[in-house]
Amino acid sequence: PCGGAVARCSFVLPAPIMCLYDGLLPRALSIFELPSLRSGQRGIVIGMGGGCDVLGALAFAQAWEARSPGATVLFANCVSPRPMPSHEQLAPHLWRCPPNVVPLAAGDGCYGSTRLEQSLPRGAEGSPFLLVVPEDGKGPSSVEEVTRANTGAITSSLARLRVDAILAVDLGGDSLTGGVDFASDPECGRDRQVLHALRASRIPCTHLVLGPGCDGESAVGAMRAAVRHVDESGALLGVVPLAPLLEPLCRHSAPLAPNRTPNIIKSALERAAAPPEAADEGDGEGSGAARPDLCTINRHGNTAHVPWSWLTVALAIKLSDA
Repeated sequence: PCGGAVARCSFVLPAPIMCLYDGLLPRALSIFELPSLRSGQRGIVIGMGGGCDVLGALAFAQAWEARSPGATVLFANCVSPRPMPSHEQLAPHLWRCPPNVVPLAAGDGCYGSTRLEQSLPRGAEGSPFLLVVPEDGKGPSSVEEVTRANTGAITSSLARLRVDAILAVDLGGDSLTGGVDFASDPECGRDRQVLHALRASRIPCTHLVLGPGCDGESAVGAMRAAVRHVDESGALLGVVPLAPLLEPLCRHSAPLAPNRTPNIIKSALERAAAPPEAADEGDGEGSGAARPDLCTINRHGNTAHVPWSWLTVALAIKLSDA
C-alpha cells in the first residue's frame, strides 16, 4: 500500500565516538522505535515543509506500515497554494494526486508544482495527499492571523482524513530553528506553521527531524541550541539512524540535483560506510570543505558547513500525546 515492501528496519547503535553526533546531542540517547498502530487505526506521515520532505514521509510511512499490521498508514506533503489540475479536492485545503504515476525527468526541480508527489508510488487510499498551507506571511496579516488561518486549514484536513496518530517529517530541521525560508518572521515559515498546527490538533504526534542541517538553513550553533532546548523540555525521545532507510528515502531522488536534501543525506551515509581513506577524499556537497568532518552545503544562495555525522541520523521529538 505504501509503494512496495520495505525490509524491517534494524536500527544499530552508533559507535561510542559517534554517540553524541559531534555535539548535536546534549547527552547520549537511545534508539527511537516507531510506535505501533493497532489494527483498524489510521496514521499519517506528513512532510512538513513540502518539497523533498515527501520522500522522507514515504520512507517512514513504509516503515510504520511494516510494524503496524491491519492499520492504515497514509502519507502527505504540506504545500503552498498552486495549480492542481486533475487532482481530487477532498476538503477546502486537502487534495489527492491523480492515480497515474508520472516519472520525473532528470534535472526537474519540481518547484511550485506537484510533479515530485506525482512521481511517487501511490500508497494507502491514493497517497500522497497534499495539505495546502494557505498563508505565507507575505501579506499584511499578523503572525497570529497567519497562524490562525493555517492551523484551521491543516486541522480541518486532518479531521477529514480521520487520523489517530501523526509522524511529522522535516528534512533539515528549520522546523526547530526557524531557518531562513520566511518573509518577515521565522514563525511564518511553512515548517513552523505546520508545527503549530499539529500541536493544536491534539492528535498524538511525533516530530522527526532527518539529517539536521541538510537543508543549509540552520547554523550549527542554532541547531545545537534548539536541540538542547527540546531536550530540556523533556520532549527529545531518541534518535533514528538513517542507514536502514537509505534505499526507500533516496529511491526516488535520483533525478533531482545533488544538493537536494535526500541526496545530501545519501552522500553522508555512503561516506560513513566508505573506508576512511575514501571518506577523506570528499565528494558531492562535501568537497572543498575546510575541515574533512564538515559537509559544505550550498542551497538557494545559502552556504552552511554541517558535521557529516548529523546528516546520518534523525531526531525523534514528542510534539503531542493528547
